[in-house]
Amino acid sequence: MKLSTTTGRFHRKFGFHKAIDILVDAGYDALDFSQFDKEIYTAEHGKEYYTEIRKYAEDKGVVFNQSHAPFGSSFEDEEKTAKRFDEIVTAIKRASYLGVKNIIVHPCQHLEYNVDGNPEKLFEYNMEFYKKLIPYCEEYDIRVALENMWQNTGMINHSTCSRPEEFVKYIDALDNDCFVACLDIGHATLVREDIGDFVKMLGNKRLQCLHVHDVDGTHDSHTLPFFGVTDWEYVMKSLAEIGYTGDLTFEADYFMNEKPDILLPDCAVLMAKTGKYLVSRFESSN
Repeated sequence: MKLSTTTGRFHRKFGFHKAIDILVDAGYDALDFSQFDKEIYTAEHGKEYYTEIRKYAEDKGVVFNQSHAPFGSSFEDEEKTAKRFDEIVTAIKRASYLGVKNIIVHPCQHLEYNVDGNPEKLFEYNMEFYKKLIPYCEEYDIRVALENMWQNTGMINHSTCSRPEEFVKYIDALDNDCFVACLDIGHATLVREDIGDFVKMLGNKRLQCLHVHDVDGTHDSHTLPFFGVTDWEYVMKSLAEIGYTGDLTFEADYFMNEKPDILLPDCAVLMAKTGKYLVSRFESSN
């Protein structure tokens, strides 16, 4: 199991090359290329730029295992939705240049989920949306990972793929090797789903990616494990029980908010040490 984290914060602060240096020195095996910041997904860098970044990372001993496309994936405004689709396709291309094998693309959730009939409408909408990505997955040899979501309608509520039964339904209905599941541990905790049941229902074929972060039970905190309410021993044991074969990828850097830049490398080290501990608990459960 490789230990990975998102590049976004470090990329923004220090530039791509120094971000790689910091994260390599902190102890990561792999990197998740964040493409959800506007200054990143609107940049006009091409294949040559990302190929050079990939070589730089590989020379340092790390790979790009994962990426995150811009989100949200849909809006009430059709023109805005069409533009976002094009941005997602561009993100797929860029990720492929870095050697990424899984790119997270949020499901569409522009409708209020808890209104009667909307889950069914969103299901049909998402089937069409994701199937339009198949030619790009095939051309660029990459898989799209769906993610379990949530909505805030005055309080945290369920949304697209936030229940394990629905997440399984989405992956199975797409019925294509281009699609896998990314289980966001914090999101599942927010909507009070049992993580062990979620992991077991997805199973090791569907579940290929993780977003690892903790929450306080009320906010999408994206903080370090053990800073929130998640039972991490249970999480790692559940992953071991299904024979999970993917990586442990952090999306947990909100605890670095408002920290001086000089402290960020040390924060990265703390996060990496936390990740290595979680990996050790996974391995001891096998």
